[in-house]
Amino acid sequence: MSDLYIDYQMLEQTQRDIRNIHDVMATPCREMEEVDGAAMGVFKLASRMDDFGEEWTYGIKQISKFSKSASKALGKIKKSFEDLDDQLAHALDKQGKGKGE
Repeated sequence: MSDLYIDYQMLEQTQRDIRNIHDVMATPCREMEEVDGAAMGVFKLASRMDDFGEEWTYGIKQISKFSKSASKALGKIKKSFEDLDDQLAHALDKQGKGKGE
């Protein structure tokens, strides 16, 4: 039989780190949305800068969306392990009491 060990502190830290991706990326995302390609002067460069800003914004928003989902999933995983741990402790306690301990 093997032992299953979950480092809840590490799981919670990972969840916080993933959740914070949105906060860390919010400012650069906002700044890229505000970049005006016309400020570049050269039409081709201005056009490409506008395209890049839109692509950057889309990508960062997707990362933010996925990081929120991953954070929620880690929270559910942690809760499931905690519930399982409680159930096992209860079953072991009940089994011990049944043997007259």
